[in-house]
Amino acid sequence: MNENKLLNDCPEQVILTPNPRKIRIEGTCAQRAYGLFDSATGTQVTGFKKGTDGQVEFDNLDPNKHYDVGAIEGMGDDKPVFAINWTQLMRDDTDNILNNSGNLPVEFPCRYYIKNNENNSNNIFDLVDDNGDKVGEVAKLSPTGDKPEFTWVCTFRMKDDTQK
Repeated sequence: MNENKLLNDCPEQVILTPNPRKIRIEGTCAQRAYGLFDSATGTQVTGFKKGTDGQVEFDNLDPNKHYDVGAIEGMGDDKPVFAINWTQLMRDDTDNILNNSGNLPVEFPCRYYIKNNENNSNNIFDLVDDNGDKVGEVAKLSPTGDKPEFTWVCTFRMKDDTQK
């Protein structure tokens, strides 16, 4: 697997606070930017915020919506747009986890990485789990070209193993 060389350079921790709903990313890297995606549709719902201050926060979030967090590298002055498509059957455990959190902040439990493959020229990248198994895809909608590059997604979505 030919993964991004900076995958483990930053100790990011993605935390969801239930009430009021906000997402905080601690330990951010200056070379990365972070954005939110609607978990149900995979649509990007915020612009990317650069991680230059060691922390990024998204607040005043819709409490009825579930969010995934994506990280990119090499943003520059671009305003990139991406979309996530889950290709595996995934379950969203957000409500279950939050209902058992005592209204305390909760760390996002799952992180999926980009695997560089032959589809990169089409601006579509495989999203893989720790075993290298494909769980989804990330499509770069704009701008096209080498930069920026998607690196990972943090989510409450996990492979649905209830059918086994």
